[in-house]
Amino acid sequence: MTEQTRAEPEETGPGPDPEGTGAAPGAEPAGSDAASGPSGGPVYALNLFDLADREEYLAYARRSSAEVAHHGGRVVALGRLRRVVTGDIAPRQVLILVEWESEASFRGYLDDPALADLHPHRENGSAAYVWHLFDRLDDLRPLLKAVTM
Repeated sequence: MTEQTRAEPEETGPGPDPEGTGAAPGAEPAGSDAASGPSGGPVYALNLFDLADREEYLAYARRSSAEVAHHGGRVVALGRLRRVVTGDIAPRQVLILVEWESEASFRGYLDDPALADLHPHRENGSAAYVWHLFDRLDDLRPLLKAVTM
């Protein structure tokens, strides 16, 4: 078995984060037409958070993009809070939406021992973190069928 190497990312600034962060915009994810849901298809990681420590988060962001891509993720959207319309959670400054090939890809990113020094930068650089995984759906019919009226 050969060891995989990671390309060193250029230090160009904060860039996207995973967990949404990461891969090059517009890149097609592997398995994008695969079945979704618990069968192992794509999942979306919704990340909502406030920035707490600029230097810590920059240390995370400089490496996270390449690592997210390496583990099968790509950033679908980055956003900064414009305003609250409605909702029952406290507003957060930042939104990052990452599409992962599968939940296993997402777990691989979190559990990779080579990244043990990376994740603390995210944790120390952010506050009030909300991180949810969503199954990919082609439409809402499966959910609507489950709703009883």
